[in-house]
Amino acid sequence: MRHNFIGIVISTAMDKTVRVQVAKRVMVHRFQKEVLRHKVYMAHDEMENCNNGDVVRIEHCRKLSRHKSFAVAEVIKPARSWTDPETGIDMYLREIRNYKPDAKAAQADVTTKEFAAPKVPAPPQNDINLESDMKTYEQTGTLGQ
Repeated sequence: MRHNFIGIVISTAMDKTVRVQVAKRVMVHRFQKEVLRHKVYMAHDEMENCNNGDVVRIEHCRKLSRHKSFAVAEVIKPARSWTDPETGIDMYLREIRNYKPDAKAAQADVTTKEFAAPKVPAPPQNDINLESDMKTYEQTGTLGQ
């Protein structure tokens, strides 16, 4: 039986080769906790039909090069992409997150509002006469109101 792994394509920079990141859960017995570990495999992609972010199944095969002993068996789920209506360029989710528009386009229609500081509230009105209240308190033992 051949080894099969399911992982995400993280790089397609090489010719007919993709880098696939495979995640697996491992129990750390010392802490009795499950931890997610990752390993990166180089896989042969003969037709070059994989894109970054695709979920693929890789299958063990004979050693094709020093680091490559897996081949892409199938693309399980293609990466979600979005087509820019203005330019017609396909962008994948990672590219969308890292996309920064031109500085000139960002400054094109900038409108600002005038900031007005809030009015300072008036101080409270004190109708207390401390001198007469102290005399009343000394004579009767209660404050007169």
